[in-house]
Amino acid sequence: MKTGIFGGAFDPIHKGHIYMAQKAMEEYSLDRILLVPSGHSPNKTENAMTAFSHRYNMCKLASEAVPGIEVSDIEIKDESTSYTYVTLQKLKALYPEDELYFIMGGDSLDYFDVIARTAIILVMVRENFPKLQMEEKIAHIKNLFPADIRLLKCDRMDVSSTQVRKLLRAKSQADGYRSPKGAEMFLDAAVMSYIQANNLYR
Repeated sequence: MKTGIFGGAFDPIHKGHIYMAQKAMEEYSLDRILLVPSGHSPNKTENAMTAFSHRYNMCKLASEAVPGIEVSDIEIKDESTSYTYVTLQKLKALYPEDELYFIMGGDSLDYFDVIARTAIILVMVRENFPKLQMEEKIAHIKNLFPADIRLLKCDRMDVSSTQVRKLLRAKSQADGYRSPKGAEMFLDAAVMSYIQANNLYR
């Protein structure tokens, strides 16, 4: 089985995340994508993040209607800091017969050699990033050690979780989430309802 690994804070998960997961599945004929909400992240102040249970639940809601996307709670099962390379090694132990494809995020460079030995790397290329420059970097890395790195073409989506949180906070202060404008355009309807029901991002 070809399994894509897509980790992140997902605080909150938005349509851009689901779009990138679907693009990876389509372009590389993956059998499934595992969304892995970050647990005890080394790169973010944990007490500033929404509780894992809420982020996990939002991932479930955002992906339940999308075939092939599953949500993993592997990073919250361990009390220690969640490092990407450790999570990948645990997933490899859980699914030893799977060919893992790691959809690369920004926290992965410190232990890139371990990641490259564990999974095929899918690097998301945005339209505003020179493809030739990316290919040169990949060639350089492959000269340093064996690595299977492939490009994943994604159209630009002008959305980030930070932007969505700002819209939600401004919205809750203005009208208690009642306005139909703003964050809704970036969020799955079930995720928006969950945020409202649990008074998140106020």
